[in-house]
Amino acid sequence: MPNFAKAIKEEITRLAKKEVKKASGPLNDRVRQLSRSVSSQEKKIARLEKTVAKQEKELRQAAPVPEAAPPEEVKKARISPRLVKTQRKRLKLNQNQFADLLNVSVAAVRSWEQGRAMPKDDTMATFVAVRKLKPGEVWERLGIEPPVKKKTRKKTKRTRRKKSE
Repeated sequence: MPNFAKAIKEEITRLAKKEVKKASGPLNDRVRQLSRSVSSQEKKIARLEKTVAKQEKELRQAAPVPEAAPPEEVKKARISPRLVKTQRKRLKLNQNQFADLLNVSVAAVRSWEQGRAMPKDDTMATFVAVRKLKPGEVWERLGIEPPVKKKTRKKTKRTRRKKSE
């Protein structure tokens, strides 16, 4: 009798697997189809991101870079990490915008500000020229809107409450 019970159990298991496979077959096909679609979309996105990066690089290179300062002036110029950051803040630019203005990478600006590197000769000449520009001129060259001043709250003097008895 035990073999009979085992045979029935195996047959039930086999039929159950067959039914599950039959029911899940169309779902598996749909999952495969969606996976292919996702893969295709990921490839398209990667191509588009690459194209955008290339166009941004071309745009940065075509951006109007300030004329370089005379060599004598560049030789006299002393540049420190603090000065780089101060000039950027004076022009009210973030690192990305400042990098675009000087036609360098954001990593270069960051490393100048942290003192890990200094601008090369051609970039140094451009930086010296940028020091003479006013914020409005820089924003116009970059084609950005002037930053909006944030409204500050008027500070009021706080007084302690007297304890009531």
